[in-house]
Amino acid sequence: MNRTLALLLGLAPLALWALPHPALAQSGAGPATPRTEATTVDADYAFYTAGLNTGDLSTAIDLSPSGYRVKFNFHTAGLFGAFIHGQNETVVEGRWQGSDAVPERYDSVGLWSGQKWETAIDYADLEPFTRVLTPPREPDRDPVTPAQARQTLDSLSAMALLVRRVQLTGSCDGTARLFDGRRLMELTAHTVGNETVPRSSRSPYWGTAQRCDFEGLLIGGFEHDKEEGSTRRPKRGSAWFAAIAPGAPPMPIRMDFETLWFGTASMYLTAFHPQKSALVAGAPR
Repeated sequence: MNRTLALLLGLAPLALWALPHPALAQSGAGPATPRTEATTVDADYAFYTAGLNTGDLSTAIDLSPSGYRVKFNFHTAGLFGAFIHGQNETVVEGRWQGSDAVPERYDSVGLWSGQKWETAIDYADLEPFTRVLTPPREPDRDPVTPAQARQTLDSLSAMALLVRRVQLTGSCDGTARLFDGRRLMELTAHTVGNETVPRSSRSPYWGTAQRCDFEGLLIGGFEHDKEEGSTRRPKRGSAWFAAIAPGAPPMPIRMDFETLWFGTASMYLTAFHPQKSALVAGAPR
C-alpha cells in the first residue's frame, strides 16, 4: 500500500474516535439526548489533501444494546486516484461488556496499486491475535509484543465505543490505545466547545457544531527509515460534530488532521442516511 494513503486511511478512523457532546447542524435538528436503543447510520465523506479530492469514504455504524458492527469502505478519487488506485474495506464486530467495547473480529482488505493488503485480527477478552497480515511486517519495523497489544482496541471499535458513550454522557475526553496489526498508537481527545463550521461547496452541512481536538502518538511498531523522526511526532487534528437528524447520534460534519507528507488533510460529510438497526439483543451477528 502506498504509505501516504495508509497513513491517511489510518488517521480517518482515529479522528472518528473522538466523539463530543451533540450540537446543532444546518439540518435543523436539535441537540441529541442520551439514548440506549439500537441505532444504524450510513454516512459518506470526501477527503481533500492539498486542495484536491483524493478519496471517498462510506461508513455504516450499527449499534444495539448488546453489540456493534462498523464498516468502512474507502477508495481513492479524482486525479489522485487516476495515478494511485486504491480501495479498502474494513469491518469490525464486537459486544458491550458494561460500559466497555469488546471487539471480537476485525477484518480489513485492500488493493493498492495492484498489491493486496489484508489484516485479520481475532480477540479473546481484549487479547488480539493477528490471523492474517499481508504483506508481512516490514523487516525494519519493530514488532508489537503481545504484552504491548494487550487491552487495546482497533480504531473502529474505539469509534463505536465513543459513539455509544456520547449517547449516554455527551463526553469527549478520553484516552485509548489502538492496535492495527503493525502499529500501536495512543489517542487522546478533549472537548473544545461550540464553533461555527462555515459553508463550503464540499459539503451541504454547516452551522454550529461541537469541536473536539485529538492527538495520536505512535508508541510501538516503529519503522526505522528516513521518516522515523516524523512518525514519532504526535499527529493532531480537530473534528466538528452535530446531530444531523432527530434521533440520530452526533456525527462529524468536518475533520482536519495532520498527515506525514501532505500537511493538513480534511474530511467533509457529503451524505447522511439514518436507518433502522439490524442488530437486536441476543441475535447472532
